[in-house]
Amino acid sequence: MIADDHAINSLKTWFDIAYQDLKKEWVSDQYEKLSDCPSFKLASTYHEAITVLYKGSNFPDIAEKQLKSRVTEELEFEERLHDDKK
Repeated sequence: MIADDHAINSLKTWFDIAYQDLKKEWVSDQYEKLSDCPSFKLASTYHEAITVLYKGSNFPDIAEKQLKSRVTEELEFEERLHDDKK
């Protein structure tokens, strides 16, 4: 497992709430497709987040580039701050 259980359990709590709302909307027969339900986007987002935490990123190359860029920027900023204090 990629993430600790606390993160996943927290997301599951919010997913369960959104899922129950989605289920109520769907059984109301007011919507032609499940994705038309107002709660669909939120429930699917929580579901995807939980899946990523279990399996890891579907785009590790993109994640690596983004994280490397962020780390590099922060290290450069911290170095400039350190140099300014000298």
